[in-house]
Amino acid sequence: MVISLGLSYIVYVTLRRDVEGPTQTYGAVFSDAYGLRDGDDVRMAGVRVGRVDSIELDGAVARVKFVLQEGQTIYGNTVAGVIYENIVGQRFLGLSRGSIGDPAPVEPGFEIPIEQTDPSFDVGAFLNGYQPLFATLDVDAAEDLTQGIIDSLKGDEGSLATLVSQTSDITETFAGRDNALGTTITKLDTVVGNLADQNEALNTNIDQVQDVVAAFNNRRPELIDSMGSISRVVSQLGSISNEVRPSLDELVQRQPGFVSHMTEIEPQLAFLGANLPIMLKGLARFSGEGAFTQAYACDLNLNGFMPGFNDIIPIIVNAATPGNKAMHTPRCRNLANG
Repeated sequence: MVISLGLSYIVYVTLRRDVEGPTQTYGAVFSDAYGLRDGDDVRMAGVRVGRVDSIELDGAVARVKFVLQEGQTIYGNTVAGVIYENIVGQRFLGLSRGSIGDPAPVEPGFEIPIEQTDPSFDVGAFLNGYQPLFATLDVDAAEDLTQGIIDSLKGDEGSLATLVSQTSDITETFAGRDNALGTTITKLDTVVGNLADQNEALNTNIDQVQDVVAAFNNRRPELIDSMGSISRVVSQLGSISNEVRPSLDELVQRQPGFVSHMTEIEPQLAFLGANLPIMLKGLARFSGEGAFTQAYACDLNLNGFMPGFNDIIPIIVNAATPGNKAMHTPRCRNLANG
């Protein structure tokens, strides 16, 4: 029984965490003391110098009573704040010198006014505000940022600077993405504007395509018949080719051979090729006026039948021609010039 009582007393003293030595009582008024409990530490510059004695609600404010070790001084400009201690949710009451109030020491029982206190806040709601940010970070980056927030809430100035730096880097990253997104939106706006400017032309093209499709649709029976005719023609050509092919094969493959025969008459073929255009040109002149043929005697000479007039007729013709020189008619001159 005695042992149980002794152990219970040890546990009680350990949990109570009384302040050693004589103490002095002070107070502070907070608009929000969320998370602060009786027995929590009171710290100056991170060193435990007392404990929270009681917390009472007085209307819309919370009045906190705390005790300090004798010899610890409170000033008229002391600032009290509920500081986040760890991720479990524990808080402590932090005291530091401020710029508001009388800098002279105060007597025990002094109550720090609400103007010189920093209220507590719901860290869960604060971290939930970072949820969209955490969604874009990897696990390590999210843990680093969370740890920086916790350390800064504990009063670690170095962690606060790191938190500000990390937040600044993330903000710059989002700002860069925002600029890229803005540039993309601007370019898309330009493209959409160009499409809007070409709206009339696009509508015209669409209408023309619709007209063409409608015309094809209206002439579908004719197109189907044409395809059937083409199919029949191709079939007939195939049949003719099949019929002619044996004869062509026989012509090409017969001995001494079609190619050999063409090689033997190469001079005759060359003569034919050289004179064929002249012959065709002459035929064109004979039949160029219609479905009949006509010819002009441009160089007809009858002196061969009258040998005595070979020298006299040219003199008479030249003398009777203007300019004293015989000339062809316009038709013969054109033919003579090709």
